[in-house]
Amino acid sequence: MKSSTTIITAYFDIGRGDWTANKGFREKLARSVDVYFSYFERLAVLENEMIIFTSPDLKPRVEAIRNGKPTTVIAIDIKKKFRYIRSRIEKIQKDESFTNRLEPRQLKNPEYWSPEYVLVCNLKAYFVNKAINMGLVKTPLVAWIDFGYCRKPNVTRGLKIWDFPFDENKMHLFTIKKGLTVTSQQQAFDFMIGNHVYIIGGAIVGSQHKWKEFYKLVLESQKITLNNNIVDDDQGIFVMCYYKRSDLFNLNYLGRGKWFDLFRCFRSNTLGAKMQALRIFLSRK
Repeated sequence: MKSSTTIITAYFDIGRGDWTANKGFREKLARSVDVYFSYFERLAVLENEMIIFTSPDLKPRVEAIRNGKPTTVIAIDIKKKFRYIRSRIEKIQKDESFTNRLEPRQLKNPEYWSPEYVLVCNLKAYFVNKAINMGLVKTPLVAWIDFGYCRKPNVTRGLKIWDFPFDENKMHLFTIKKGLTVTSQQQAFDFMIGNHVYIIGGAIVGSQHKWKEFYKLVLESQKITLNNNIVDDDQGIFVMCYYKRSDLFNLNYLGRGKWFDLFRCFRSNTLGAKMQALRIFLSRK
């Protein structure tokens, strides 16, 4: 069976292996390159078409893990290509008019001090759009899934091929809380400043033409955010996108705090799987 969904992901070493508690960083923040690749090995068992963006030095390692499976690996130097936007992010992160708006406990979160982290998180729609424009995507649906999404061995639920009949007329975001309502641009900014998480950044699904719409919306939302002297990771930007174009999206509830249950809740078009997803949904209200 061939899946209707191409998976796109990316990995760049931003030095996270050095973000250890003994250096003053928040607990459990450090993840080395080797740790990320151990997570990716679990995602890489899927036989879906995959397109992976990474740095030139890591390209052979990605290719070796995906050996024999349908894969395109694209090497890109993000430090060079996005040096201007990285500099702009860093300037805002160091601006007291921004940091003074944050609660002290939030200051240790990387979205508020690491320009590389914010940059990489905000490139997801860019990478998907680039792959589509390069003619690399041959399937109706495209899924962004984080390189490190599979932190535990059972995240993919034993699947060999992941497929689900998502509505091709919507972009599909995934939530860990119910009741997201955004009535103003300022409220979207408040979500960013207060680090209120509803939408996860680890998985996004849509058809090729909806991804193009989404990419334009993401760019617009990123520009608005930067122009208001605010930076945030993808979760906050997606809230802004939802405020501006709620009609574009389906919000798919994974369960309260269930960041990594994508493959459990959305795994096939069989009646049994749909009933399972319904039971999960009802049990997590």
